[in-house]
Amino acid sequence: MMLQLKNITLSFSGGRGTFKILDSLNLCVERGKITALVGGNGTGKTTLFNIISGFQKDCSGEIVFNDKKINTLSPSGIARQGIGRLFQGKSLLPDLTLLENMKLHASTLTEFKTPKGLRDETPFAYLFRSKRQREIENTKEARAIEVLNNLFGNENKYLEMLHTLGSDFSYGEQRLLSLAGLFMGSYSLLLLDEPTAGVNPVYIEQIRRIIRQMAGEGKTILLIEHNMQFVRDIADKVVYLDNGKIQFEGTATEVLNNQEVKNSYLGVESITN
Repeated sequence: MMLQLKNITLSFSGGRGTFKILDSLNLCVERGKITALVGGNGTGKTTLFNIISGFQKDCSGEIVFNDKKINTLSPSGIARQGIGRLFQGKSLLPDLTLLENMKLHASTLTEFKTPKGLRDETPFAYLFRSKRQREIENTKEARAIEVLNNLFGNENKYLEMLHTLGSDFSYGEQRLLSLAGLFMGSYSLLLLDEPTAGVNPVYIEQIRRIIRQMAGEGKTILLIEHNMQFVRDIADKVVYLDNGKIQFEGTATEVLNNQEVKNSYLGVESITN
């Protein structure tokens, strides 16, 4: 297994006592597969992503990634281990250009780190650092162009929009380009939080294609999704979260046709084979 979550528990105390968002949750994510995490709003799906990616620390249990416990690592440290994330919403930083947004995913890679010797305050160190930094930025730009060509074809319009601000792209384009940015990093596990939410069908089909390409290149994918037809089309495994625990897991047909899931998860009952 690439990712193992062991007895993950997150509780909050309030005037009515202690409320468990996640209750001794256990989950295994198989290497090279697309796993969909489904469940109603407020069941802890995004909170679980926050825990895995290091943004939520007030929990108990173990997170094991590639046989290494990563509970104590910072979000950037976890990214360097090989876990990338697509957040909810538009995702592109509005005041950065498309190129700058894409470069962010490459910043944690070892190949783009300045060697220790060039960080020392020795004579001419500044000149060497400047030259090295220019080389790094040129390499990142070349990689961004390669990624865009690979995903959208040669001479696609985004190559002419590298210096366009993130805020100037449509919502659907921002979702697409945020996924494209994940190809910039050496991520082996991708956490995709509602990639199709609010996206029109044309872009949904492109998102489907890109996620399949990610899987085809050997990446492991854990996604949160409310579009059940999308889940049926793309997921190797579906996991149903309710009351802070994994209640059912299996193929999309097994989970989404389960009567208990249909009864408790509004909308699923209308989906048929």
